[in-house]
Amino acid sequence: MHLYRLYFVAKQWMIKIFAPAKNKILFPLLNKSTIHVVIALIAITVVVNNLYIQETRAEEFGQRTILGTMVTGIQDIDIIETAIAQTNQVTTYYQSNGILSQSDYEQSGRNSGADYPTSNIVTSSSSAALLKPSLASTSIGDRPRDAVIFYTVEGGDTVSLIAEKFNVSTNTILWENKLGVRDYIKPGDQLTILPQSGTSHQVKSGETLAKIASKYKVESDDILEYNKLAAAEAIEVDQILIIPGGTIDPPKPRTTSTSGLASFSVPPSAANTSGTNLLWPTTGRRISQYYKWRHAGIDIGGSYSSPVYASDDGRIELADSSQRGYGLQIIINHGNGIKTRYAHESKIFVRVGDFVQRGQTIGMIGCTGWCTGPHVHFEVIVGGRTVNPLSYL
Repeated sequence: MHLYRLYFVAKQWMIKIFAPAKNKILFPLLNKSTIHVVIALIAITVVVNNLYIQETRAEEFGQRTILGTMVTGIQDIDIIETAIAQTNQVTTYYQSNGILSQSDYEQSGRNSGADYPTSNIVTSSSSAALLKPSLASTSIGDRPRDAVIFYTVEGGDTVSLIAEKFNVSTNTILWENKLGVRDYIKPGDQLTILPQSGTSHQVKSGETLAKIASKYKVESDDILEYNKLAAAEAIEVDQILIIPGGTIDPPKPRTTSTSGLASFSVPPSAANTSGTNLLWPTTGRRISQYYKWRHAGIDIGGSYSSPVYASDDGRIELADSSQRGYGLQIIINHGNGIKTRYAHESKIFVRVGDFVQRGQTIGMIGCTGWCTGPHVHFEVIVGGRTVNPLSYL
C-alpha cells in the first residue's frame, strides 16, 4: 500500500512536468503496469536467495573464507606436553639456576644446623621450592617511657598541652624546668620532660634516701624500685634520682601585703581542694551580686578576716591595683585559655610570676576600689571573654 501510494504521488508530479512526453520516452514510467513489474522482480529475487540457504555447523563456519583457506590443516595439529626430569647438582642451599631440591634442602639443614619448617617447602618428584614464611603481625603498644627526653617548644604550645602530650602533670614540667619565675614559654625553648609525673632530685652530701622520700612525700621503696637501686645506701652524691609521684611545696608567700600595710600572718590554705570544678574562692557562699551583662562576675560577701583562695593551679599574671575600679586584684592564668580574677582585696600575698596551687591563700577580702562593703569580686575568663562563674564552680 505504501509503495502504491508513493508511486501515485510521483506519477502525478511527473504528469504535470512531463505531460508532453506522455507517448514518448517517459511513457513507461507513467504507466501503472510498471510498478507491478518492479514488485514481481523483487519477490523473485528474495525467493531465489532463500532457496540457497543451507544449514552450517559451528565447526565449519568460516571454512570457505580467505582466512580459513590460509590456515587449513593447522587446526588438526596435536600439542603434547612432556615433563623432562631435571638433574640437580648443587653444593649449597641456593642453586645457580634457581631450583632447590628436597635433598639439597635437607642436606643444607643438616650442615648448618638450621631447623626450617617443612610447611614452607613445596616439593615435586624432583624439585622443591622454598616459600617465604608468614610473619606474625605485631603492634607497638603504649609502653611507658623510662628515659628523660628534651622537647623543643613549637608555636601554639602551652605547658598544659605539652604535659598532656607526654602524659605527665603540668607541675612536673614546671618543677623540672624551674619555671617558677616566668608564666610563659616561647618557641625554641627546650624543656626537660620526665618519664612520668613527679620530679627529680640531685643527691647532696649527707642526704639519705629516707630524707629525700620525706621531702617529696613519697615512699622510699618507690624511689628504689623506679631507679633500680639495690639498697638505700646505694645512692651517691650528685646522682640524679627520679621521684615518681613526688611533689614540691610551693614557695612560702610573703607575710605583708603589697599595699604597704603592717605585717600580717597568712591564713592556712583551704581544707578541701579536691574536685574537677574550680574551687570556691573564699569560705563564704553568700552572693551579693550575680553575673549579668553589666557585671562580669559574682560578688561574694565576707569580712576583712576572710581569706581568698586560688581556684586552681596556675601562674600569677597580675597582682596590683593598676586597673581602675578593681582595687587590689589578682589574676591567675591556669592555662588552656582560662583565667580567674579576684578583686577588691585588702591584702595580697603573691606577686607576678609566682606559681600557686589550688586552694592556696592568695589574699584577704576587702573593699578597695569601687565597692560598698567587704567582698571579693570573682571572674572567670575563657578565651579572653568573661563567663558566668557559677557554671565553673
